[in-house]
Amino acid sequence: MRSVKRGTKNSIPADITINATVDCSKGFSLLQSAVALMVMSAGMLFLVPRLTDLIDEAHKAHVKSVAMAIKTGAMIYREVWMTDRNSPLLADMVLTESGWPSGRVKDTDSVLSAPTTARCAGLWKSLLDVEVPTLTFDDDQTFDFQVNVIEGQCRYYHKASDDKFFIDYNTTTGRVSWNIR
Repeated sequence: MRSVKRGTKNSIPADITINATVDCSKGFSLLQSAVALMVMSAGMLFLVPRLTDLIDEAHKAHVKSVAMAIKTGAMIYREVWMTDRNSPLLADMVLTESGWPSGRVKDTDSVLSAPTTARCAGLWKSLLDVEVPTLTFDDDQTFDFQVNVIEGQCRYYHKASDDKFFIDYNTTTGRVSWNIR
């Protein structure tokens, strides 16, 4: 850094004073604040719907993955039934004439009996073989799914989507379908 003396060729004239202080007490004007608020509001108009769409897509993926797990579980029971009808895996499960799981022995009287919520809950536990996702008989939002019997099928409503999405399991045919529209 080079120093410049007053009165020399490259110096500051002696009669000029430099005021290098900045007044920080003013802040933003009302117009600047209003423009900033409008820009943030416009951003929110685009972000909030997108966030809602992302949450909805996550719910759809959750329902589809659980439905595929139920389908896989049913297919495993049927495959075991087709290859070894005396397997210990089948001891606690009631199967249809075509080998599809229709309920647990402790939850049903016979293959021909109509599904009940208890029977559908037992199927859920047997086919998924895990504690997560959770299942309830009531309208309790702390659980992942609610079990019901609709048109002779086990229906599992997804609670986080306000029952908009659901999984159906047909105990007669072993068909698993899901509604995620």
